[in-house]
Amino acid sequence: MQGRPPAALGGGAYVAGAAAAVTLLAAVPLDAAAAAAVGGFCLGIVAGGLLVTRTRLLGREGTAGVLGFPVGLLVAWVTWTGIQSGAGGRYQFAIGSAFLAIVGWAVLIRGDQPGEPTDSDETLAVLPRTTDSGRVADGRWRWLKLLADVGVLAVTGYAFYRGAVQSDPSSWLFGGLFLAVFLPGTRSVVRLTADGLATTRYVCWVVPFDRSRTPWVEIYGYEATDERLRIATEFGRDLVYDGGRIDDRDRVVGVLDDHVPRL
Repeated sequence: MQGRPPAALGGGAYVAGAAAAVTLLAAVPLDAAAAAAVGGFCLGIVAGGLLVTRTRLLGREGTAGVLGFPVGLLVAWVTWTGIQSGAGGRYQFAIGSAFLAIVGWAVLIRGDQPGEPTDSDETLAVLPRTTDSGRVADGRWRWLKLLADVGVLAVTGYAFYRGAVQSDPSSWLFGGLFLAVFLPGTRSVVRLTADGLATTRYVCWVVPFDRSRTPWVEIYGYEATDERLRIATEFGRDLVYDGGRIDDRDRVVGVLDDHVPRL
């Protein structure tokens, strides 16, 4: 699988940095600027994930320039403001926000590489949705993961509540940082295609986050019993599934037999 950062994170940084820089330069209250940054981060994650998993726009020539043009204007605005007004506290935050937008742009435009799987790939079989592609998805683990997700959402919601009610910029920023570090509800769906395994990751259970491919040459075998299915890969952790949760086990095993050896 590719070792690149997910395009969704790039989209979040791109929109969050741009929103924060614009609101800071426009002299809006700090709590509103922080709220705009957090909201932009969430919207940017959704937009970046949809771009890389539902379209081919990021792989086309000229897309980098189109996405980079607003960032260029933003940098010019930040530079002009610094020349005219000096380097105050808000201006320093605006510089950092513009830099975050540049980093997000760089990650975003690398989010779709030639040879990435597309929705047109023929799906030969689909493996169960899991909370962790390298762990047996038993009932206890699923409940623990769900409780952790609920905890993340509760802490984030409380921080956003404080930010909205008490106009506290630090609460907005803490909530956004907490959400970014502990994105809840990560799920992976693996499709078996003619070229290999196509993995789509989702956050908050339904939002596409990233897509990657593992070609068959990077899979050196599989092990199938009534209790579990294990697909051994050369890079990263093995993919392990509860055998009882695979809908069409015979079809999955048949596809694997056609491409990789049994262990």
